[in-house]
Amino acid sequence: MRARSLLGTWRGRFIVAWLAVQLLLPCCYYLTRRDPHDERFAWRMFSPMRMIKCDPRFTVDGARVDLGKRFHEAWIELAGRGRYSVLEAMGARLCKEMPGQRIELELVCKDVAGAQERIGGYDICTVTDL
Repeated sequence: MRARSLLGTWRGRFIVAWLAVQLLLPCCYYLTRRDPHDERFAWRMFSPMRMIKCDPRFTVDGARVDLGKRFHEAWIELAGRGRYSVLEAMGARLCKEMPGQRIELELVCKDVAGAQERIGGYDICTVTDL
């Protein structure tokens, strides 16, 4: 009976629509995301992904890049959480600044339990979507 009276007014319909959007928007995000380290809609205090520590290593023709000299501290911090979009942007910037050189990214991440995951190890300038 209360639901009918709520939906019977324009304010009630607006409230129901607003709540539906607030519930469905995060669901759409989680179903379409490709970066497991990106948790914009998560309750971060309960998430084990928040505790992951990553070590991004960029190399240019085999020589390691000093990220602190090339990128802002905020970028380095997000890269240290394993955020793919930030790492891709960093790689695209290096490719633009140093055309024709082999630029590799290796990302080593450790989770809370100590398990390691290694990603990368190829020339990122050959990736066309950056």
